[in-house]
Amino acid sequence: MSFLRTLILHVVVLCALPASALAQDLPPPETITRAADAATLVADFYAAAEDALVLILLHMLNSRRSAWEPLIPDLQAASYAILNVDMRGHGDSDGAQDWEAIVADMAGWVDWLADNGHSGEAGLAFIGGSIGANVALISCAQSDICRGAVALSPGLDYRGVKPEAALVDGLAERSALLVAAQNDASSSAAIRQMFLNAKGDVSARLYPGRAHGTRLFDSRYDSVSRLILGWLAELFAPHAG
Repeated sequence: MSFLRTLILHVVVLCALPASALAQDLPPPETITRAADAATLVADFYAAAEDALVLILLHMLNSRRSAWEPLIPDLQAASYAILNVDMRGHGDSDGAQDWEAIVADMAGWVDWLADNGHSGEAGLAFIGGSIGANVALISCAQSDICRGAVALSPGLDYRGVKPEAALVDGLAERSALLVAAQNDASSSAAIRQMFLNAKGDVSARLYPGRAHGTRLFDSRYDSVSRLILGWLAELFAPHAG
């Protein structure tokens, strides 16, 4: 069967108020500071019900956690808890852009969630853009409580961060959503390869154009947000708002 014929995602359609209408009623985040080696790491935590699924958001290279601000109100409105991270060497987190250390930092953030009572029975999921998508796939595969990952514009090798083995083997019993633009050549090719080799419950979506990572929100916010929320609601329905 051809890739195009198998590249099908059944999306749950969610009807909700626009994020701008909901934002004024949503609680603000708590800014978290955590030491890791010689670095000080910073993230925003948006609380939800104790049994809520926790979403860990990872931005693109040379970006920062504010890149996720368009999506956060809709995630909050769907009753997810959120940990929006500035990766090491980005935004308010200091240290060098050491990608091996950054992957290790994600395990530290998972431990922080557990230590503070924020990773209950629903577990967690990672959502990342570009190199953050690669880190998200690897970090989910390394976490016993991670149930799935959303990867916006992943690649086969960004700065030595190679997620395919994690997707094929580490997530074989879990779920992933892979998203890219058709003319974003490296990411669209990576998604095709990863989709065909994956063993777990993997869905994929290719959009027209060349937008990369969280820049997909700039031109296709409504569609991308519905895609992510639909995927989360379908897979984590017992725990979604």
